[in-house]
Amino acid sequence: MVKKLKLLVYLISLAATVVYIGYRLAFTMPFNLYAIDIIFGLIVIIVELIEALEFGVYFWHVLRPEKVSPKAPKIKDEDYPDVDVFVATYNEDEDLLAKTLEACSKMKYPSKKKVHIYLCDDGHRDSLKKLAKKYGAEHIVRDNNNFAKAGNYNHALKVTNSPYIAIFDADMRPTPDFLIKTVPFFHDDEKVGFVQAPQSFNNPDIFQARLSKQTPFEQDYFYHYIQIARNKTNSVIMCGTNCVLSRTALKKAGGFAQATIAEDVATGMLIERKGFRGIAIDDVIAHGESVNSVPAFLKQRSRWGRGCIQTAKAYGIFRFRGLKLSQRLDYFVAINYWCFGLKRMLYMILPLLFAFIGIIAIQGDLVVFSIIFFTQYLLKRFVIDWLERGYKSSTWSKIYEIIQAPYMAVVIFGELIGISSKKFSVTPKGNNNKKRGGDLRLTIAHLLLFGANIAGIVVAAIRVQDTGINLYLIPIIWMAINTAYLLFALLFDFRRSRQYKNFKPNAVKHYGIKSYLGLLKRGS
Repeated sequence: MVKKLKLLVYLISLAATVVYIGYRLAFTMPFNLYAIDIIFGLIVIIVELIEALEFGVYFWHVLRPEKVSPKAPKIKDEDYPDVDVFVATYNEDEDLLAKTLEACSKMKYPSKKKVHIYLCDDGHRDSLKKLAKKYGAEHIVRDNNNFAKAGNYNHALKVTNSPYIAIFDADMRPTPDFLIKTVPFFHDDEKVGFVQAPQSFNNPDIFQARLSKQTPFEQDYFYHYIQIARNKTNSVIMCGTNCVLSRTALKKAGGFAQATIAEDVATGMLIERKGFRGIAIDDVIAHGESVNSVPAFLKQRSRWGRGCIQTAKAYGIFRFRGLKLSQRLDYFVAINYWCFGLKRMLYMILPLLFAFIGIIAIQGDLVVFSIIFFTQYLLKRFVIDWLERGYKSSTWSKIYEIIQAPYMAVVIFGELIGISSKKFSVTPKGNNNKKRGGDLRLTIAHLLLFGANIAGIVVAAIRVQDTGINLYLIPIIWMAINTAYLLFALLFDFRRSRQYKNFKPNAVKHYGIKSYLGLLKRGS
């Protein structure tokens, strides 16, 4: 009964979205106004059409299916194959690497002789050879650093030969049962290309550290729900660490993708394109180190975003042979997600343009528009979150996106118009990750937007005296909502990243009232 009720609500939400888009196209486009109004009107409707498509894919591929994580089959001890374990490093400190190598050496396996650990060192440090030997690993270096991590791994593939490869970032420490929970998926199934486990961290992520520790890890919903749902469409995203790959699948895909700085996403897509399956599991079997400083966080996210846009450009999601339509749609949504900065900035600027200079991107009857818009908006924003039992929060997602928006909008716009960066910037970890400061540029951007929205509300309120409330009601509400979200952004800016005592990874799994109370009292 509950399942049928949820499906009914999801269908109503989808229908309300279709009605809204139809109404927008038929009755609210500013084609009778000035050219500048028409331009912004077209931009907004294009964004809304893409959002509607994304919601349709989200409904069909994520909300609708049962999200049950597959479990590894039980196999005989003698059937466990040889596995190469690659740990990639460039400039991470040795203490961090030592912990990762030690964790790799402690992974359980029926025959430890079949586990071959390699420290893939692109920093060309002689001292790491001794460190690798201490933990029973081999030290691999190459003559150059071409193609960053992808090139590093491709070189390692040439000098190793096990049929399966487990890959870990320098900070990601596997639990003892990592291989036991991943390798059996490949047994008697030659079509399994890779198995991806979630990322988790031993310290608070940047949002828990600066806003509220009573929230789940920011990426939890992606790893434990979206990824699991993607098993149905074979569009699981490979995430570059905590992953086991088939050497055969990698070879068919041409190795690790080198045409983008997001080699992981592209490699997974190339493997799935060749007819192999990607499998996502929700067992947390590796823990890493989350970045502490805002500049480091922005560097990391800009690399992910740029890399995804580069992947779309290099391989062309909709002209790429070998992918099914469902896979193309899933990858389009995943890559288009990184345009969130542009979208959020557009939605913050639009009411300001109307308040200050009268640009009208949307026109129509106030009452009719309000009923149609808020029906679909509230269903998608709150009812679905409630039905998802707090694992997802549209409000917190919007907070996260608005915080990053000014920076990511510039980065992604540059990538879209061809100002591309092929440089792979390593995310600071270990001793390089001790700084906990903010980013002045981001803070200034938030302050300017906050001030502009306050000023916009004042200007609109003054003009109401002459024109009446109808024309300015929605812009005033819109700017007020933006102002509230920007308050969260400023709170993020002016707080210092905090490392909580006795922090337990993955202890908080739901968003709720405690998430907001955590903003007021961060604890210790």
